[in-house]
Amino acid sequence: MKKLRARPETAISRRSLLVSGLAFALLGEEAQAAPKSKLAAGRGRARGQPEVYLLRGLANIFSTGLDEIGRKLQAAGVDAHVEAFTAWRSISDKIIADRQKYGKQPIALVGHSLGANAIVSLAEALEKQNIQVDYIASFAATSPDPLPGNVKRAVNFYFATRSWGRPMAGGPRFRGRLVNRDCSRDLGVNHFNIEKQRALQDEVVRAILRLAR
Repeated sequence: MKKLRARPETAISRRSLLVSGLAFALLGEEAQAAPKSKLAAGRGRARGQPEVYLLRGLANIFSTGLDEIGRKLQAAGVDAHVEAFTAWRSISDKIIADRQKYGKQPIALVGHSLGANAIVSLAEALEKQNIQVDYIASFAATSPDPLPGNVKRAVNFYFATRSWGRPMAGGPRFRGRLVNRDCSRDLGVNHFNIEKQRALQDEVVRAILRLAR
């Protein structure tokens, strides 16, 4: 009896199952109710210091580089919160409440993957309240809306080829500055580790610290 040889389709099938599983997880994550927010109730903040929110991507576990950025900002005295991307509506409410309590503060939003999509949605919500977003840093957004008119400056780290991460575009009211940075040429960087690159982290931290008045 001839031995059966492994079918060449096996590896392809496994990859297909993995892709399907990721797609299912994405859909499931979108469908879940927003997790209970860990946002601070409103601690004291020096006037003029940036208010920063960093939104993680899929399943709230694949964007640990944002935690590193958050720690660097907190060490510099900046009020930085790291949250799940599904918390963007709660964050919008908190920013509006903080504006009433503390007055005008610089706003910076940072996101990775689905979190990069969500920071644009958050900016859109703030635009309806005439609140300016001074800085956006996007790591490998998957399907971002066009930037609204209240965004002053945005930098988007994306992949033209080889990995997931789309360029951003300004919407009809956008008059700010947008830089799309293609990271395709760095073969060591991909969708899952782009926010962990120290040079990019430090660039974002410096940009946020410059917002302090």
